[in-house]
Amino acid sequence: MKMWIKRSVKKKSSKRKSSQNSMIKEALADINKEILNINHEKKNLNKQIKGDDSNLDKSREIEKNLQQKIAKLLEQENSLKEKKKRISQKEDMLVDKLSKIEKIKSELSDI
Repeated sequence: MKMWIKRSVKKKSSKRKSSQNSMIKEALADINKEILNINHEKKNLNKQIKGDDSNLDKSREIEKNLQQKIAKLLEQENSLKEKKKRISQKEDMLVDKLSKIEKIKSELSDI
């Protein structure tokens, strides 16, 4: 009778071990699936980051070019302002000369 008890105990413990092993295997399989999903998401995020970095670099290059164009336009604007100032001064001098000529003309007509 003792032998029978030992055998039944062994069968129960081996069944328990077998069910525990299958549960562990299932858990490991689930963990491996989750790891694969996480790695897939990581790859997608890395691709997205690379794309965003590329877009950012392009945007920075565009910004740099636009800033250079703005600087050139500001130089041209300053140059045009200087020309306008000189032309305005010349105009004032011409107006003065014309008024002097008109004055002289008026005086000569009086004589």
